[in-house]
Amino acid sequence: MAAPSFVIPGTVRENCALLRKSFPEVGLLLFETQACLDYGPGDLPGPDEFPELRFHAHLPLDLPWDAGLERIAAILAALLAKVAHLRPWGWVLHPPPPQMDLTKLAQVFARLGVDPADVLLENTREQDLAGIWEQAARAGFSVCLDLGHLLAYDQKDALALPGLWPRTRLLHLNAPGPGGRHESLARLDDHGRATLAAMLARFTPGGVVLLEVFDPARLEESLNVLAQSAGRILEHP
Repeated sequence: MAAPSFVIPGTVRENCALLRKSFPEVGLLLFETQACLDYGPGDLPGPDEFPELRFHAHLPLDLPWDAGLERIAAILAALLAKVAHLRPWGWVLHPPPPQMDLTKLAQVFARLGVDPADVLLENTREQDLAGIWEQAARAGFSVCLDLGHLLAYDQKDALALPGLWPRTRLLHLNAPGPGGRHESLARLDDHGRATLAAMLARFTPGGVVLLEVFDPARLEESLNVLAQSAGRILEHP
């Protein structure tokens, strides 16, 4: 189980101090390139400050793909260095534009010391993964499946991609809201709850479930729904 690094207003460090009481893992939201590169010593947890927490990271949403892979590599190198002391196990990435060669992108990650299997391509409004699936699998990337995106953009076909589930290492769980808002799982309709149950049933043991909602009340509501759907009791924050 994981929670995102922005649940209360404050720094990543302040969020981790709260979340460590109830969650074993935090997803570092590196959504904005420059803002994250500008993080100072107090913005992130220090080395071994929260030894009970494991981390993964979500790479920026504003990567300048049109600037070419050399520029992308430089940004990635700087971001990886910024959070290296937290030892993230994986890196969520919104897929690049279709013209990007995913094999070459995988080579960029490999040169930076990141196994492409530890880079998780997420289904988004622009890319449901079906159009790049063969190339992504051939390049060795893994998958992060977002429930809210699946429902909001009618991406049910993505769940039937060949070999999808062995590559899926992370689930983002939220209900779709207006304007892309991430709502509590309590807002799921019957179809949404059935989709959630189907995803949990097929999810590979050992994977991580991130409740991708951004305030404490919606986080607690979502834990309640997940506990019901998973058929077990989870500790509330």
